[in-house]
Amino acid sequence: METSDFTLELERLGKRIRQVRKHRNLTLLELETISGINDSDLSRYEQGKENLEFLTIFKIAKALNVEVHVLTNYDGTLPGDKSKK
Repeated sequence: METSDFTLELERLGKRIRQVRKHRNLTLLELETISGINDSDLSRYEQGKENLEFLTIFKIAKALNVEVHVLTNYDGTLPGDKSKK
């Protein structure tokens, strides 16, 4: 896979994490408290500036009370949102 494809995927994942976090009405600090992941790291993940290990993705999903696939379904319905699809 090309580096640019990887970078694009990281950015898409980060945007989706931010979208779900905001949908859950959580700040980065609140997500830090729930997930145990430093808010500055969470910010870099949301901006697509840092690679995430699967364990990190799992922790974020658990903290957001969603399954992992919800974070990678970039255009999917948000949890509890019945207005889309």
